[in-house]
Amino acid sequence: MTDLSAFSRSQAERFQRHFALAGFGIEAQAKLLRARVLVVGAGGLGAPILTYLAAAGVGTIEVIDHDVVDRSNLHRQVIHSEATVGQPKTASAAAVMRGLHPEVNVIEHRQPLTAQNALELVEPVDIVVDGSDNFATRYVVSDACEIAGVPLVSGSILRFAGQVSLFWSRLPSGERGPTYRDLYPEAPDAGEVPTCAEAGVLGVLPGVIGSLMATETIKHLAGVGETLLGRVLSYDALTASFREFRLEPDPQREPVTSIGADVTGLGGGPDVDAACEVPAHQADDDGAAADLSPTDSAAAETAAEDSVNEDSVNEDIDFNPFTGDPKQADDLTPREFRQAVARGEIAGVVDVREPWEHQQGTIEDAVNIPLMTLWRESPEVPGLDEAADDRPVVVYCAHGVRSRQALQLLSQRYPGAPVKNLLGGYELYRQQ
Repeated sequence: MTDLSAFSRSQAERFQRHFALAGFGIEAQAKLLRARVLVVGAGGLGAPILTYLAAAGVGTIEVIDHDVVDRSNLHRQVIHSEATVGQPKTASAAAVMRGLHPEVNVIEHRQPLTAQNALELVEPVDIVVDGSDNFATRYVVSDACEIAGVPLVSGSILRFAGQVSLFWSRLPSGERGPTYRDLYPEAPDAGEVPTCAEAGVLGVLPGVIGSLMATETIKHLAGVGETLLGRVLSYDALTASFREFRLEPDPQREPVTSIGADVTGLGGGPDVDAACEVPAHQADDDGAAADLSPTDSAAAETAAEDSVNEDSVNEDIDFNPFTGDPKQADDLTPREFRQAVARGEIAGVVDVREPWEHQQGTIEDAVNIPLMTLWRESPEVPGLDEAADDRPVVVYCAHGVRSRQALQLLSQRYPGAPVKNLLGGYELYRQQ
């Protein structure tokens, strides 16, 4: 089980709302911190994807884009600004990501994604998020992910509509999962589908679809909720409506063995049109990221781990990581509480959570008196008659919010009563 020592002090403060989120918590946050994600494109879709993945605490984010910031981008590519016009999009995006999460390990690839480099980029990562703007790149990314067995979050936008899904060619069960080619078996002819530059796009639309893509990525990495695997979600901004349909892998489709074999002429950047045959052994053995040697890649991962552990919270904590409130004089940290218990310096322990919470896990010998019961009925507080300043009664809840209310109530009802609050509540006690 991961505890707060996995996070630096600033990270422990930054991710308070995730720590306190039921069904997420410290363990899911640690999974994000250990994750490595490849984001294709730092444009309209890439802007919310990169922003929210960095802000959410993904540890290593690789971004590939060969373009520079243009003023025409700014109505939708909100990770960039007037100040970065003319700069590489990867550099502009990286600066924003580091501003949100200074410890994030950002790896820039200032080059197009092609059939030749796709597999090298895809194989080392935990998931790929495709925010590209052309069919050629989407098929290349899909083929590389299918060969490598890496999950792919894919999204697209045009005019007033967009869609998003999660593809995964090899499921953990060993079964075959749906891919982009199961949704679109054949690439369209060149010029058949207009680009956003030709047809236009509502500026806010990438924010909607890109945020959904970031959400699916976070859910997959953290292992929470039900992802869009096997489902395609479409959004119509004009009618403010969502539609969903199921997607199953086509059992008649032959598995992909080459990358971008049928996208010649679709465009998408220098050299993207050239197909690349992938030997069977290469799909299993090749693991270096593009423009990084295997040694450099390992060094990058080590640097990411070092950045996570630097300034880690090894000393006793002096604030509530779930609320951000500083420790007060009437708070006991979990470490201080355990030490006092070991010395026999606790007169009683009161759990003010609801009974169902108490049944799911509790501190030994704690008596359950829910906060509302304490408020309405004035029940006898165990240990209060025998308590002293050096042997207090300790109250706790899930995250230290209700227990502080209980402490205030008891202080009003019994002025000067030797009562302490367990900082961070049961969740922090359990983690530490």
